[in-house]
Amino acid sequence: MGKPIWTRDQVAQRILAGETLIILQSKVIRVPPSWLSAHPGGSLAILHFVGRNATDEVDAFHSEEALRRIRGYEVAEVEIGEHGWEPFLPPVMSGWVRQGDKGGTMQWHREATTLRPLTEELSETSPHSQILLVRRGELETQPGPTLETLQPGPSTLSPKVQAEHSRAYRELHQQVIDAGLYKTRYIGGYGPEIVRYITFVVLAVLFYCKSWFLTSAFFLGLYWHQ
Repeated sequence: MGKPIWTRDQVAQRILAGETLIILQSKVIRVPPSWLSAHPGGSLAILHFVGRNATDEVDAFHSEEALRRIRGYEVAEVEIGEHGWEPFLPPVMSGWVRQGDKGGTMQWHREATTLRPLTEELSETSPHSQILLVRRGELETQPGPTLETLQPGPSTLSPKVQAEHSRAYRELHQQVIDAGLYKTRYIGGYGPEIVRYITFVVLAVLFYCKSWFLTSAFFLGLYWHQ
């Protein structure tokens, strides 16, 4: 039996309920809370892709074994449009994080708020990112992010252009794979480098022992600049 197909609104409601959801191709991945603390890249690397298509980043930085484990947390599918998934603004990007209260229950907590409103029109010179500031006394009164705060602000990059960038990246990534550049050549690649380093050090020590200080310094300098 296949996974259910969720609408964009269903994904949003589950994010607002506290689930950590990312899009991998057309799959919805629910990230377990344990991943956030155990992820080698840190929790922010995941939180900044909540509600967004993380396919390119996940494929680039994870092994085949890790990808198989990630796909095991698929909970649903979504329909991807012509120009890709229409992303949400991750809650962490507007200052919202999940924290446990005194009873251990996870609740939304706002650590900061945006300096510039998300709805502000962009100009050619305006910054495209949001600046987060902590405003004491104002943050605790808000219960959590809303559907409005999940909507990304205006961007100078259209969905079509972003999709073209993604396709170009995937083509380049495949060329790197086909060229074998991800395969480490320990003997043929690192071997000659290690031999060269050792040679420079041995020559530097040898000439130093013979009191040929300038010659020793020359080889020591070659080693230092490798």
